[in-house]
Amino acid sequence: MKIIASVSPALLILLVLIESGCQPLDSREPLPTPGNGSNTPFCVYYAPEKMDIMPLTGFKGNNGGEPQLDVYVSLLDSAGSQIKFPVKFRFELYDQVRRSPEPKGKRVGIWPEKEMADPNDPEIHWFDLADPAQNNRYWRDFVRAYQFTLPFRPEPGRSYILEATCLACQNKHLTAQVALK
Repeated sequence: MKIIASVSPALLILLVLIESGCQPLDSREPLPTPGNGSNTPFCVYYAPEKMDIMPLTGFKGNNGGEPQLDVYVSLLDSAGSQIKFPVKFRFELYDQVRRSPEPKGKRVGIWPEKEMADPNDPEIHWFDLADPAQNNRYWRDFVRAYQFTLPFRPEPGRSYILEATCLACQNKHLTAQVALK
């Protein structure tokens, strides 16, 4: 009898905590799912909110071949998680102007090459990763980021600014910059 008397207050407190926890979902508000009549496109809920150029980015030699610029780009959703998403990327390389409020000088490179340019706009170059095969081609699962190898021969002693632009769903533009030596 003493055991029941000592355990019952603890059980009562536990029962009150359980009952006062999370409130049930309001069944009148549907969750955002494709095709539930919501005006907001489904991609918006999982779309990239931020883009980072990872520290792995830099100039590399190609085993005696042409030098190249390896770029690692990470997309982050609204929760800060690295994600894979059907987007378009463009990369521009500028001379770095020292001691200036605007460090980007003359543009010295733009990628991708002409054959991968957006067919609707020949003046703007894009890596279009809407196709799953193209997306997988550039995705590196071990770093949860995209890797792009861009041909470029840097001049010794010069510094550059790499600017990456991402075009996501609903024409959302994300940009990131990094200084390279």
